[in-house]
Amino acid sequence: MQLKYMFLLVLVSSFISCTITDRTEIDQPGKQQLVNYETIYFDSLQQEIINRNIIIDTLMIKNEELYYQIDSLQYALEAANSRVAVNKDFVIPDSMIFSERRFDLTNDRIYDKFEKIFQQELRVAHKFIPRSGEYFAYFDSVFTEFGIPLDVKYLAIAESRLNPMAGSSVGALGIWQFMPKTATGYGLRINSFIDERRNVFLATPAAAKYLLNARNYLQKGNTDDWLLTFCSYNAGVGSISKVVREQDAHDFFDLLMRVDETHKYVWRAAAIKMIFENEKEIFGKYFERKAPILQDRQLKLIKLKGHYKIDEWAKAQGTSIGKILELNPWIKIYQRNRIKYSAVNNVVLPPGEYLVLIPDGEDKDLQLLANIENQFMNENDGFITYHIVKSGDNLYNIARKYKTTVNSIKLLNNLRSSTIHPGQKLRLYGDVSSSAIKKTDKYHLVKKGETVGSISLELGVSQTTLIKNNNLNVRNGIIMIYPGQKLYY
Repeated sequence: MQLKYMFLLVLVSSFISCTITDRTEIDQPGKQQLVNYETIYFDSLQQEIINRNIIIDTLMIKNEELYYQIDSLQYALEAANSRVAVNKDFVIPDSMIFSERRFDLTNDRIYDKFEKIFQQELRVAHKFIPRSGEYFAYFDSVFTEFGIPLDVKYLAIAESRLNPMAGSSVGALGIWQFMPKTATGYGLRINSFIDERRNVFLATPAAAKYLLNARNYLQKGNTDDWLLTFCSYNAGVGSISKVVREQDAHDFFDLLMRVDETHKYVWRAAAIKMIFENEKEIFGKYFERKAPILQDRQLKLIKLKGHYKIDEWAKAQGTSIGKILELNPWIKIYQRNRIKYSAVNNVVLPPGEYLVLIPDGEDKDLQLLANIENQFMNENDGFITYHIVKSGDNLYNIARKYKTTVNSIKLLNNLRSSTIHPGQKLRLYGDVSSSAIKKTDKYHLVKKGETVGSISLELGVSQTTLIKNNNLNVRNGIIMIYPGQKLYY
C-alpha cells in the first residue's frame, strides 16, 4: 500500500514539474535553447519510471530479507519449544538420491544451501515425522497408481508439514496447499459449507493429476525432469517453462529460478527425506507414528438432494458430530446469523455425494439411519430451502411463513433492501431437519386453522412428542406451526 502511494506521489510530482510552463529555457555552454514541453514530460516520466523500478527492486529485496528474518525467527521459536535432542555429530552424506536424481553434496555451494535447509527442518521434524504415519501409506498407494515417484510425498511436508488445516497468506489451503482456482479446476468443491482442499482423499489424487499434467506440459518443451515438475507445484508450470526458455536449460541443477523459494522448495523436500532416512542416527530414536488414516475407520457414502444438518446421521452411525468434524476437516462449521444473539454453529452439507470418514463401531441404529438417509433424498427439505417469489409476496409474509425474520432473509440472500420481484429465488433456513425423524418417518401435513393440540388429538400422540420430534418453537405459550409444515410423530 505504501508503495502505491509513493508511486502516485512521484507521478503527481512529475506532472506538476512538467506543467509549470509549456516551454522552458535550458542553459547550455554559450547559448540558450528553447526545449519542447513534451520532450521534458516524457524524459522526466521515463526517468521517474526508472527510479521507481529501482525503489521497487530495493523494497523487494528488503521484503525478502524481512521474510527470511521472520522465517528464521519462526524456526528459532519452534526450536525453543522443542525438547527433542539432536545428535550434533551427525554428518550429512556426500550425496543422496531424491526422485531418482543424485544430489551431489560435495559441491561447497550446494552443500551450504542444503545444510542450512537441513538444520531448519530438523527443528520441526518432531512435528511432521509422527504425522507421516497417518498419511504416507495412503500417499504411496495414490502415487503408485499414477506412476509418480514416491518421493513426492515429501513435498506435502514442505507444503504444510502434513497439517490439513494449514493455510497460507495468499489463500492456499490443506495438506497439498491448493489455491482456490486450481482446486476447482481439479474438481475440488469450495463453498460456504465445505472446502475439499482439506479432504486428503480428494486433494491427493488432485495433486497427482496436477503433477502429471505439468510433466506432460514440460515434456512438450523437451524438459523431462521430475525435479522441475516438482518446482512447478510451487511456482506454476508456466513460470518454470519460461525459466527453461530464458536460460535454455532443461535440468534442475542447471537452472537459476526467478524466485529462490521455488528452488529451495525441492531442496527442502530432499532434506526432509534425508531426515526420515537417518531418523535413528539423528535423534537417537524413532518417533512414535500416528495410526494410518484408515485404521479403525471407514469411508461412508452419503447422498443429499438438499441442504441437511448431519448431527443425527452422525449419531445413527454410532459417533458424534464432533468426531465427524475431527476426522473430516473439509467440513466447515456453518454459522447461522441471528439478529440479537451470537451466531449459531451448525454442521450442514449441501446437495451432492460425499465420502465421510467415520470411526469403526457396532453402535449403529440401522433403522434410524435408513430413515435419515431417505429424508436426505428430498429436495429443498432440509436445513436450507428455497422460496420462489410470487406476485404479491413481500419479505414480511415470507418470513412469517418460514418462521424466520426479514433481516435473516436479507442476510442469507445478500439483499440490501426489502425489494423483491416475482420469480426471484430466495434461500431460506428450512424447518425440517434430520432430528425431526429421530424415531419415525411418519408425518402430518399441517392444514389451515390446525393447532398442535388439535393435531395431537387427531393423531393420538402427545403435544410433547410433536414438539420434541419437530423442534417446535414456543412463544408466549403458543406453539408455532404453519400450514404446509410437516410434523413428524
